[in-house]
Amino acid sequence: MDSLLRCEESTLSLILLAGGSSRRMKKDKALLPVDGKTLIEYIIEQVKDRFAEILVSVSNPDKFNFLPYKIVVDERPGLGPMMGIQSALMASANEKNFVIGCDIPRINLNFLEDMVKKAKDSEIVIPVSEGRRLEPLFAIYSKAVQPKMKRLLDAGTTSLLPFFELCHTQYMTIEKTDWFQNLNTDRDYQNFLKWIKKYCISV
Repeated sequence: MDSLLRCEESTLSLILLAGGSSRRMKKDKALLPVDGKTLIEYIIEQVKDRFAEILVSVSNPDKFNFLPYKIVVDERPGLGPMMGIQSALMASANEKNFVIGCDIPRINLNFLEDMVKKAKDSEIVIPVSEGRRLEPLFAIYSKAVQPKMKRLLDAGTTSLLPFFELCHTQYMTIEKTDWFQNLNTDRDYQNFLKWIKKYCISV
């Protein structure tokens, strides 16, 4: 049975952002060991059957040669997540793309499916967590917005916040945030490993 996610009958691409500097973690988050695999593999395993294409956005491709997926190198290194997203959107084969940071280890599939439904009426669908915090690295982006990103980057703007105001953006509140988590520090990482062990969660 075909399990691919679709937006108005069209399939989606999965874009993983793995080009960050991991300053607070002090080690590459994407390569952290989790349940016998790397963190980036752990994330992909949860949803790899739902997407027609998987792309990994990186600044250093040599570290990710072990992955059997398309590697997209930042067109201009050092310009942050917007550069990674823009480069990956250019390379994507699909109009709708689910972008996720490699430090968000759990994906709520029901929430993701609701995001995809909203994507048919918007260029971007972005979750809002507690405290009205936008989560731009767990969002759906249309390929068609990448020229707007490029214009901002060319003008020296690397923040995504002004970009959302230029697009038809829908916001979705994360009602229950127990599943949504960023692994920013070693403590976050160790707590996540304890959670996996406690609930015997494997993918």
